Formats: sequence, structure tokens, C-alpha cells
Amino acid sequence: MIPFALFDTDSMELNETGRGLGFRPRAEVLAPKLERLHTIARQRGLPLWFTTCCSGRMLKPDDCKGDLADILFLPLQGDTPAWKDDLVTARRVYVAKATTGNPKQNAACRMFDMFAHNGNLAQAVPMMKVHTWVVFGNGFDYCVGSAVRGLLGLGQRVVLLTDVKVSSAGGTTDSEQETIRQVTGQGATLSTLDAIVKDLSELPPAAMGPA
Repeated sequence: MIPFALFDTDSMELNETGRGLGFRPRAEVLAPKLERLHTIARQRGLPLWFTTCCSGRMLKPDDCKGDLADILFLPLQGDTPAWKDDLVTARRVYVAKATTGNPKQNAACRMFDMFAHNGNLAQAVPMMKVHTWVVFGNGFDYCVGSAVRGLLGLGQRVVLLTDVKVSSAGGTTDSEQETIRQVTGQGATLSTLDAIVKDLSELPPAAMGPA
């Protein structure tokens, strides 16, 4: 059993060189917090799953090479042996999201909901045998909320970090409180950056073991 896995929602995208990752402009305000989480995940050998905003520079399978060779690409569909063989030992997993190429259409078609459009997630998540998923990131009402609901729907334990977030476009304090009310009603628990870092720091280095 893997004690924790991190799910970074829409904070990162392919950088302009196409050979590395950078933070989305709206998520740059979170950079110190995100780097803190990413660092401790790496130190403790915990998996970090991440998505890119439908309007961002999304990764393609061929991008996962060179400096990004440690990233496992989880495609939208397809029974691909490569990701199944490497999933449990992958330290970083990129969850592909669908996009229409048009921001308004993306919103109307709920492309932000990775669990609705990525047909491999329903199989990949249980394969990981994670005790607790830690969710945070960009697009709180839509993208972050969808990640939490999707994981809960697959019977996973989920902790939502309430201080590592960027509001969704058009989001308000009231809408965020409603999102929190809904996901906690469905079983998610709430935490903060300092609290979860303390929990992760108590794990031995390279805590990720066999499933």
C-alpha cells in the first residue's frame, strides 16, 4: 500500500521550449507551495499525478523524454501495456485531458473533468493501491473539484488542501465554499499545506513500496 499520492490539478504545463515543465500563469502565485509539495513527494518517493489546463500547453506522449523521461503518460483511452507495466513504479504520472481547443466549448462540454473524459483513470487509480490522495491546484470549483469527486467516486480516500488553490475563472468565495461543502459531504477531508507536509515528513525517505 502506498501511503500517499499527490494529485496536482492544472498547475503545470509544457514550457515554451517543449523540453520541460513550468507553472501556468494563474498558478505562479502558488509556486513556493507547489515546489514544497513536489520536493517532499520526490524525497519520500511518493507518486505525483498531474494534469494541464484544457487551455494550456498539454503534454503529448513524445514529450515524455529527456528531462521529462520520468513522466508516465496516461492516455485518454486505449489498453496500452506500456502504462500498465510502469504505472505503480512511476514517480510522476501525466493524466491526459480532452480539449476542444476553444475555452468556451471546453467549459460547456466539461472538458475540465478528467475523470469523465479519460477512460483509463477508472482502471489506473485502483491499480495504485494508494491509502490517501492529496489534491490541490488550479481551478478550484471545476478542475480541483472534479479531481476530488472522481477519486471519491472510485472509492478512494481524499484530502483536499484548502490553502493550495487558485480560484476557477468566475469562481467566488461562496462557490468555493459550496464546492467544499459538496466534496466533504461525499467523504473528502480538509487539510492545509503545513499539516500535510508534517504528515509526509514523518514518512521514511523513498516510502513508496510495492503494491
